[in-house]
Amino acid sequence: MRIRPLLTATVAATAALALAGCSGTASAPETASSGDDVVRIGALTPGNANDGAFNQALADALAELEDEGLIEYELREQMADPATSEPVIADFASQGFDLVIGHGIELGDAIFSVAEDFPDVDFTASGGLDILDRHTDNVETWTYDSSQVGYLSGYIAGLTGATPIGRVESLELDFVVATDEFFQQGVAAANPSATLLPVVYAGSFDDAEAAASATTGLIDQGAQLVYTTGDGIATGVGAAAAEAGVLSIGVSPAAGAEALATNVSTVDLDMYPIVKAWVEEVAAGEFGGKGVTSTLANGGIVYQDINDVDGAVPADLATKLDELIAGLADGSVTIS
Repeated sequence: MRIRPLLTATVAATAALALAGCSGTASAPETASSGDDVVRIGALTPGNANDGAFNQALADALAELEDEGLIEYELREQMADPATSEPVIADFASQGFDLVIGHGIELGDAIFSVAEDFPDVDFTASGGLDILDRHTDNVETWTYDSSQVGYLSGYIAGLTGATPIGRVESLELDFVVATDEFFQQGVAAANPSATLLPVVYAGSFDDAEAAASATTGLIDQGAQLVYTTGDGIATGVGAAAAEAGVLSIGVSPAAGAEALATNVSTVDLDMYPIVKAWVEEVAAGEFGGKGVTSTLANGGIVYQDINDVDGAVPADLATKLDELIAGLADGSVTIS
């Protein structure tokens, strides 16, 4: 399924770059760089790099940049435990990697801990809004605009006309709760008459079985659409929703064709712009000292083409979505 930029190239080009992303595949670099202009990257993701969501976003960006000849990289998956990740981060730094990317809130503390001991190596750390002000001379911090992700997803849900709407989230973390609050605002803006069932937390980013069970429970309560924020739980949400013939939003391509059959769209992260910016800063010796945010304007937030689900979704949904995005771009629509 093609990923579509949320804004036109002209608008995106005029915006300040600040993005984020998530996962990847492993490509082991040679001991020596193939050229002075090639940046060597060591990257870590908390989950699987083929999750079709947060983790894979980073992996895809790394693979594309390597294909372009700009980087060599090595990616380590399943690094959520600091006891496991910190030695890997230190190993990357001691091997002379130019940039070490910690992708995921679970990796932040380990990144900062190691970065103090390697002032000549550049690092990135990601998390919620609070991560932005924690940047240092050799650590750039990153997050994504949860208000835009949540609101846009909710707006899509509202435009479908489906009601009641259920939500299956991962963990009750601040940024997850914030995303859900903006999702509710988006639904209300698009369809004030829609009702929402109480949110259900799966207790994990990756427990697809728990997410499927939660989805089935919401469908038993009458849900006609179920939203999820993605990650590994989206596989369970998508499978249960498709089996029941219920619409979904937020299911990743990793869930497979059957689960995607009733998925209207998914608001995703595109890591390529921010990782490329980091690479260029490292190469120019200008890295560090700031925090960045992935947004609609800078191309860090994108959405999958609308699936009409065999006519179940209104034909003008994509047009209305484009109108919303244009309004966000020109300031006539604001999210607060």
